[in-house]
Amino acid sequence: MPFLLNLSCMVVIQNKMKVSIAYTLREGKRILEEVPTSQPFVYIHGYNNIIPGLEDALTGRRLGEKFTVNIPANLGYGEYRKDLILTVPKEELRDVGELWIGMELEMFQDNDIREFQLPDTAEEFVNDLNLDEDEEQSDGIYTIKEILEDTVIVDGNHPFAGKDLTFNVEVVDIVDASFTEQESGFPDEDEFNDGYDNYDNYDNRMGDDNFDSNERRWR
Repeated sequence: MPFLLNLSCMVVIQNKMKVSIAYTLREGKRILEEVPTSQPFVYIHGYNNIIPGLEDALTGRRLGEKFTVNIPANLGYGEYRKDLILTVPKEELRDVGELWIGMELEMFQDNDIREFQLPDTAEEFVNDLNLDEDEEQSDGIYTIKEILEDTVIVDGNHPFAGKDLTFNVEVVDIVDASFTEQESGFPDEDEFNDGYDNYDNYDNRMGDDNFDSNERRWR
C-alpha cells in the first residue's frame, strides 16, 4: 500500500498566517472561557493581537495539534495596576449618555485633558487596551466598576490582569493570510461576520460592525 503524505499536517503556525483555535481558558480549576471547534477564535499570527505567552506557545504548532500551556500574568494580561483605577466626575461623562456597571469606555488624554467615549470599532478596541506600564495614565479601555452620586469609578485593567492562566488549545485551521489581512493584522470583515455573530456566548471575543462597547475581547 503506497504511503500517502498528508501535507496539511505539515503546515505550521508562523507569522502572517491566519490561525483558528479552539480553547478552554482556566484560572486554577475555574473555567473562565470556552471556545469550541465549531466557532473557533481567528487571528493573524505575529501581530501581537493575542497575549504574548499564547502567541509564543502557538508558534510552530501544526494543524490539529492539541496542547496545554501555563501563562503567568506578565506574559498574559499584565499585572494588576491600582493606578489604573480612576475616580471620574460625572461631568466628564456627560457626552457618553447612559452609564451602567460593566460599561466600557475609551479614554484619550492630551495635555492634561482627558476625554471618554465609546470605542468606534473592534480594531480600535484591540489597539487601545491599556497595558503600557511606562505611562502613569495612558490611553486605553476603562470599565465602569461603581456609579456614585457625583462620580464614577473606572478600572483600566483587563478582567484577567494579575491572573496566572492555563490554556488548553486545539489548532483548528492554518492558512495564509490575505493581502488585506497582512496589511491590517486582522481577519477580513467576512471572517468577523462569520465567526463572531454569536458574540454573547464569548464575552471576550472581538465583534463585527455591531460591536458593543460593553463586550471585551479576550486578547
